[in-house]
Amino acid sequence: MALSKMKLVSIIGMVDHLDEVVTMLGHCGVFHPDDATEFFSETEKFLPVSSKNESSSTLNKLKAIMSQAGIEPEIVDIDGYSVSVDEMAKVVETIEKDLGTTLKEKEETQAQIKNCLRQIENSSHFVGLDLEIDKIEACEFIASDFGRLPKDSYKKLQEFEDNEFVQFFPVSSDDKYYWGVYTAPIDQADEIDSIFSALYFEHVEVEGLKGTPTDFIAKQKEYVCALQKKIEELDNDAKAYLFENKDNMLKIYSKLCEQNAFYSIRSFAYRYHNNFILAGWIPQEDEKKIHKALEEIESIEVNMTDAKEEIRHKPPVKFKNNFFSKPFEYYTDMYGTPNYGEIDPSGFLAFTYSLLFGIMFGDVGHGVLLFFAALFMYKVKGMELGRLLIPCSISSTIFGFVFGSVFGFEHVLDSMYQKLFGLEKKPIEVMESHMTMNIIYSAVAIGMLLVIVAMCLNIYSSLKRKDIGNALFGVNGVCGLLFYTSLVVGLVCSMMLGIKIMTPLYIILLIVIPLILVFFREPLSKLVEGERNFMPESIGSFIVDNFFELFEVCLSYVTNTMSFLRVGAFVLVHAGMMQVVFVLASMFGSTGYVVTLIVGNILVAALEALLVGIQVLRLEYYEMFSRFYIGDGRPYKPVKIEKD
Repeated sequence: MALSKMKLVSIIGMVDHLDEVVTMLGHCGVFHPDDATEFFSETEKFLPVSSKNESSSTLNKLKAIMSQAGIEPEIVDIDGYSVSVDEMAKVVETIEKDLGTTLKEKEETQAQIKNCLRQIENSSHFVGLDLEIDKIEACEFIASDFGRLPKDSYKKLQEFEDNEFVQFFPVSSDDKYYWGVYTAPIDQADEIDSIFSALYFEHVEVEGLKGTPTDFIAKQKEYVCALQKKIEELDNDAKAYLFENKDNMLKIYSKLCEQNAFYSIRSFAYRYHNNFILAGWIPQEDEKKIHKALEEIESIEVNMTDAKEEIRHKPPVKFKNNFFSKPFEYYTDMYGTPNYGEIDPSGFLAFTYSLLFGIMFGDVGHGVLLFFAALFMYKVKGMELGRLLIPCSISSTIFGFVFGSVFGFEHVLDSMYQKLFGLEKKPIEVMESHMTMNIIYSAVAIGMLLVIVAMCLNIYSSLKRKDIGNALFGVNGVCGLLFYTSLVVGLVCSMMLGIKIMTPLYIILLIVIPLILVFFREPLSKLVEGERNFMPESIGSFIVDNFFELFEVCLSYVTNTMSFLRVGAFVLVHAGMMQVVFVLASMFGSTGYVVTLIVGNILVAALEALLVGIQVLRLEYYEMFSRFYIGDGRPYKPVKIEKD
């Protein structure tokens, strides 16, 4: 639950050494460039270093050729490979001319084969018609149209018996259509076309078909064979060329990617006469490495500042989490990247999400199923969601043992409880009335605790950002925490434990006064932060606005807490859904019973996993994150030499 400490690197030097600095920073792969003018004063006369990215167009050409050739782009070792952009451009032009011509010819040949196969497919429906189709279409006084007519429409032709020209000559058929031709005198063509169009006749392209369909198909198949042989020859030519030139192509590709990365750093530089300025961010752990590399370059001045002193410039954020918290950075990023001045909620999210998911999805069998599904999603499909579901599945399995549920069987673990704990049966019988209420109360208690923890995190985060007013008087600050905690403790003691602590003094000191301080949080915040004009401009407007806002705040305390009822509800829903599965299974014989149980468990597990995942995420975002997390930061994106 931490962020890497960052350093601001400011570099000033002679323009002649700019490329050397850029090259070094690019090779280090840890430099996140930023707008240099934001970090220096009196930069009005500084101008961007104007230069064209000469490698971009050449890189795009080479990528297109490699894509056509089926070469997977990869970065290879280019140490000692020294070649200028102009020289690489000439080599790429040669490759484009030699290999590109072969690949283009192959592409055109493949298009010809595709066209031939389409013509063969179209013509096959008219095999059996012993007329030369090209001569039929060439008739001067007769119009003809080849295509297909729905079988239902073919029956409707009887309605046009009075018109001797409405004639359709079927040649072949399938389940839905008759394939054939209709003809008409030229002067009647438009009318006949309209009639067949209304009957949903679909035209089939037979242009270029010469002779009878049978002869034409035979010739086209011969032509396809010839074209396929030509493709084999072109493939052999391309393979031979790639065998000789692939290594060089990958080196040029890597070099161009390197130059492209260098340009992305250089484009942030500014110059004034013969000097340049460049600024960016690096992780603190790389400070010595960067210092050592820059020291070797003459005539430059390097200054490194702690990012804490540059908060106003929004330093980029690099996550620094352990194996358990790291997968949950996926959900953190979905909400928003933390800014450098606040805490990273990934660790808190990892613990609470896994805990709540496990409670709501508590079943040993379903937990194991989810574990293997999560492994498949992550290892085979490469889905980050699968990675974070692994700890959730383990939590579900653990709570499955707590609830004593295995694929919906509620008493299969009773013997384990007897041997290990000396109990007659499992301790938590979910569907018993008294236990149901205990589960509901426990869910609300968990919600109260997590809301309190979220408020504590907000106080810490606000102090870290030096937002003293929010930390003290905010809805989720010290006053809000005191109000909520005192109210919860007072109600629990009075209503459930019979302890009468809700005295007038208790109510005034711990509930009313904190609430009043929250009401006046804006002027009080300005006061503690040293602002002179801390009083609102209009007292009446301030009171009205804050009254309704305070009412909404009090209501949110209640609704946020009640939202956690869904935690207990899903425990009950699981047991209820599995009871339905068992009732359905009992309606069948032994084989049907087993099949119904298997299918039912799969459906229930899949549905519950989806719903629980969504509902827990909702609790995280709306009931907890909204209390302490801002998420308006920007991610750390260092310039690296990698595939473009």
